[in-house]
Amino acid sequence: MEKLKETVDFDSYVDDFLPQPDSDDGCEGGADKKRRRLTQKNLFQLWGLENPNLDLRPSTATSLASRKNQQRLCPFYKRIPGTPFTVDAFCYGSVKGCSAYFLSHFHADHYIGLTKGWSHGPIYCTNLTARLLRICLYVSPSFICPLELGTEYSLNGIKITMLDANHCPGAALIHFRLPNGQCYLHTGDFRASKLMQSYPVLASQRINILYLDTTYCNPKYRFPSKEDVLEFVVGVTRRYLNNHPKTIVVVGAYSIGKEHVYSAISKALGQLYEGIKGLRANELLEKKYIDHFAADETALLL
Repeated sequence: MEKLKETVDFDSYVDDFLPQPDSDDGCEGGADKKRRRLTQKNLFQLWGLENPNLDLRPSTATSLASRKNQQRLCPFYKRIPGTPFTVDAFCYGSVKGCSAYFLSHFHADHYIGLTKGWSHGPIYCTNLTARLLRICLYVSPSFICPLELGTEYSLNGIKITMLDANHCPGAALIHFRLPNGQCYLHTGDFRASKLMQSYPVLASQRINILYLDTTYCNPKYRFPSKEDVLEFVVGVTRRYLNNHPKTIVVVGAYSIGKEHVYSAISKALGQLYEGIKGLRANELLEKKYIDHFAADETALLL
């Protein structure tokens, strides 16, 4: 695979950080400790931290203040190599060399750093996420560039396609195709489904680099499909209400992200109320999520 400018050399990366065989000099313990220190140092440097052994305990008010004012460096895994783009990298201020900031979805651990005072560059995201940025975070519309799902766009000669991530409303996989044919896919947070295999841009083009959240990247995590989960939740709710018809069903939720759950309950069992906290965000959601929301003296309190 041709290496692009600023692309991480993954072969040398692996060689640097995999444990090496013990030396024959009879100092295995010392050699191991030395290797561990070097590994940590190299990894921190790769993340853009100049001094991994820095003592973070504040010794004086002056040193603490200076650290607070020190700008954090954007790590390599938030940059798209060979492009002036970053993804979910809003807490690093103005990122050197970045001309476009992509947001995968509207969850706080991804948009952290975005405020109404954002002025570092254009933000590219889906239409729904753009609406949430404007109304929930008061980000200036002049910095928000909404993109339609499934539509290919060209920016600085690079083809960009946002794909439904099957996560919260507005969440997207972001596909980048460079002029030399290299293709990168940034997943943000997503829930894999068979439908994704039919996305034309994924079915027809090889992915050269995949940016993947590995939180649950372990065979022990085998989650049921979203459809199975919704069927289970509706079944449990229906059985309980049959036995206790005056029960108020409360569904815990983020500001966005659980719409499928209470929409499925509502479709199966009747009307619902929304809690005050979730109302404002859900007013912004696409119509398919609010068809069954109604103000009536019945069934579900969320």
